[in-house]
Amino acid sequence: MSCPVTHPAHWNNPVRQAQQTFRSLLRALSRPCRPVPLPLPEGTAAPLAPELAAIALTLCDQDTTVWLSPSLNEESVRRWFRFQCGSTMDDDPGRADFAFIADPEDMPPLSVFSQGSAEYPDRSATLCLGGMMFSQPQGSFSCTASGPGIRRSLVFQCNLPERFLLQWEENHQSFPQGVDMFLCGEGMASGLPRSTTLKAQEA
Repeated sequence: MSCPVTHPAHWNNPVRQAQQTFRSLLRALSRPCRPVPLPLPEGTAAPLAPELAAIALTLCDQDTTVWLSPSLNEESVRRWFRFQCGSTMDDDPGRADFAFIADPEDMPPLSVFSQGSAEYPDRSATLCLGGMMFSQPQGSFSCTASGPGIRRSLVFQCNLPERFLLQWEENHQSFPQGVDMFLCGEGMASGLPRSTTLKAQEA
């Protein structure tokens, strides 16, 4: 049963806090795989994590279409998106501009989301994945990240499943098409643009 959002997540100073969050997200994408702190909204949109709510309040509006993963697809969350962001909700991930995903286990294959086209690669989906652990990831893998915004390479650790690496390799090979991602948790977001290469770290 869906529980009503009694104290809906919101900005106390919408313009200033949305600008702060937008700058943080730009920094996350320009410096991939290095988590940056996010200003978190007041209130709650449970089961939507506060980091995901911050991104939604900043990037989603009446011109965006949103898809929710199964664990988030509750009427209370849909109502929050419609009221706070004005977004259109769609159950087809292929039509979404933004996908909000509760955690790695709730994430479908990347290929089901809009990949953009050769003419309009910017029309691909942006995936916002919650439930991430960066400081002490458990059951995680270590990978080596390289690409624009990364000097040489860096080691990136989080709690993504091992199977994600193959999916991301296929996504990266589709460049300039393919999805971009924000990995969110612990009050932070880590950018993962399609231009980034991830390789399993050698033991």
